[in-house]
Amino acid sequence: MRIALAITLALTGAVLPAQDITGGLHTGLSLPVGDLKDKTDFGTNQFFGAHIGGHLDFNITSHHEVRGQLTYHNLPGSGWGGPDDVKNDIKILQIGADWVYHFQSPNMGWYTIAGASLNSVKDDYSANSFSGSSSQSGKLGVRGGGGFTFNRTFSLEGTLNQVFVDKHGSDGLGFDTATWAQVSAVFRFGR
Repeated sequence: MRIALAITLALTGAVLPAQDITGGLHTGLSLPVGDLKDKTDFGTNQFFGAHIGGHLDFNITSHHEVRGQLTYHNLPGSGWGGPDDVKNDIKILQIGADWVYHFQSPNMGWYTIAGASLNSVKDDYSANSFSGSSSQSGKLGVRGGGGFTFNRTFSLEGTLNQVFVDKHGSDGLGFDTATWAQVSAVFRFGR
C-alpha cells in the first residue's frame, strides 16, 4: 500500500502548487453485486456492506478535479446453507485517484467520476468444519459514477467499483472480479 500511496501522491502532486486543495470524509453503503454477492460458497450472500474513507481534492479548474482517496469497505457475509454452511466476510482497503468533472462548479451541481485504484482484499471464511482467510494485495481496480453537490461541504455520490482478483491459488477468492456499488455521503472541509 505504500507504493500505491506514493503513486497517488505523484499523480496528483504535479497539480498541487497553484491549485485549490480541500479534503474530506465519505461514508455509506457498499452493495456487492455479481460473484462477490451471489457465487455460492464464495460470495457474501448479503445485500449490504459499509464503507468509510477520506479524500483530498485538487481543483485544477472550475470543472476539473483530481481526487486522491483511501476507503475501507466491510462486506459481512451470511451462511450459504448446506452441509458446511460456508460464510465469507470480505474486507477491502482501496487507495486510488479519481478524475472528477463538475458540470457547474465544485460547490454546486452534478459531477462524474472515473478512477483507478490499488486494492487489498481479504476474505475471512468459516464453515462448520473449518475456517481461515485469503488475502490479495496490490490488485488493480477501476470505478466510475457520478454525484450531486448540494453546497460547498456536502455531496451524495454513487460509483460502480470493480477489482481484478485471482480466482485460484492458495489465496484465490473463487471468482475473477470483485464488483460492488458504492453509495456515499461526502463531507468536505476547507472550501
